[in-house]
Amino acid sequence: MKKKVFRGISFLLMAAMVCQGGITAGAKTKAKLSIKKMSINVGKTRKIKIAKKNKKAKYTFKSSNKRIAKVTSKGVVKAVKAGTAKITVKEIYKKKTNKVGTITVTVKSITKYVLPPSKTGSATQPPAQTTAVPTQTPPVNVSQPPAMVTETPAATTEPPLELQPITYDVPADFDKKQDGVAYGKVVKKQYYSTTTGKKRNVNVIVPPDYTTEKEYPVLYLFHGIGGDEDEWLQGNPAYVVGNLVAEGLAKEMIIVIPNCRARANDKAVTEFSLEHYAAFDNFINDLRDNLMPYIEENYSIATGRKNTAIAGLSMGGRESLNIGLHMPETFGYIAAFSPGFGVFAYEANGVKEDGLFTEETFLLPDEYKDHTLLMLNNGISEGGENALGGQCHKVLEKNGMPHLFYVTEGGHDFKVWKHGLYNFALQIFQ
Repeated sequence: MKKKVFRGISFLLMAAMVCQGGITAGAKTKAKLSIKKMSINVGKTRKIKIAKKNKKAKYTFKSSNKRIAKVTSKGVVKAVKAGTAKITVKEIYKKKTNKVGTITVTVKSITKYVLPPSKTGSATQPPAQTTAVPTQTPPVNVSQPPAMVTETPAATTEPPLELQPITYDVPADFDKKQDGVAYGKVVKKQYYSTTTGKKRNVNVIVPPDYTTEKEYPVLYLFHGIGGDEDEWLQGNPAYVVGNLVAEGLAKEMIIVIPNCRARANDKAVTEFSLEHYAAFDNFINDLRDNLMPYIEENYSIATGRKNTAIAGLSMGGRESLNIGLHMPETFGYIAAFSPGFGVFAYEANGVKEDGLFTEETFLLPDEYKDHTLLMLNNGISEGGENALGGQCHKVLEKNGMPHLFYVTEGGHDFKVWKHGLYNFALQIFQ
């Protein structure tokens, strides 16, 4: 009888200790990983971030394949060679070990794009507007495309992408704030750029109900020659996309609006010179090596080309085509709204360039041509089909490249560019 009484008292004492936190066996850690997926280029390092860490606990990191990705005791991952590895993170507290989570690390081989050397050239006249580009001259073939080192893309067995019809008559208030619709807020962030050697600004718009429990596709949106990360805000992208999402016509997405002038002095300026254009062309390196890893590390994003889009206006359109066609393994959707000079060879404003492409090289590899959305538009008042977007359209047709091109009312201005964003948002991530 005494034994039963003793056991009953012991059970009550044990229960009381558990309620007071005196026993930690079986307790789950509150710590959690900031991201579940990580992408790194070979030779690069990235630190694993843990939210709600217990300051008194110890955290361990273990790689499933050290030949692909190593990890230090401090959680710094180093990419060794291309492949996939898993990093398991555990928490040790009061001799109890709990699993925090696992990060899937994808290591990519470095694909370095080398820009053509700068040539002497300067502006003779400032433009009437910071984003103005005069009527395009016909493309001129050159003997050599920009030098670059690329990898052979992997073949895909996916069905061809279906291009939806263009909507010419957009709603009158498609770019306005509407009652009852929640919109994402524009937040200015900074990231460090090894390409320019300094911190750079970027505007990020996340969906209004953003949560780390969900992964979102990403649209990178580029400005024109005289703009910076704030220029697109004139076009109300949060309203354009937010209204479509509210109607169920577009997917929720994160919109990233960077400064595409990738040089140490990246302040907004209108300058017609080869040096200025080269800074825009250099953005391909900043985007790939610095900005995209920053976005992936700090936001809950869905990775892969099916979840990554790129678009730009004017000079930004030149760069969306440059980057999108040179990195088809990364971008499944590419758009250029009133693209600016430089896609093909030209001479204007006291500047002459060989062009980023010849007619023969302006295309996607066969592995991607039926699985990529390519879209261009131009305003009637800027030349319509005779402007650069129309020239790109004709070359793409000649090369057998599926794409969308249309002309709408307006000139080289936001009337055309917002119209383009509306149609592009309808197409992507579907």
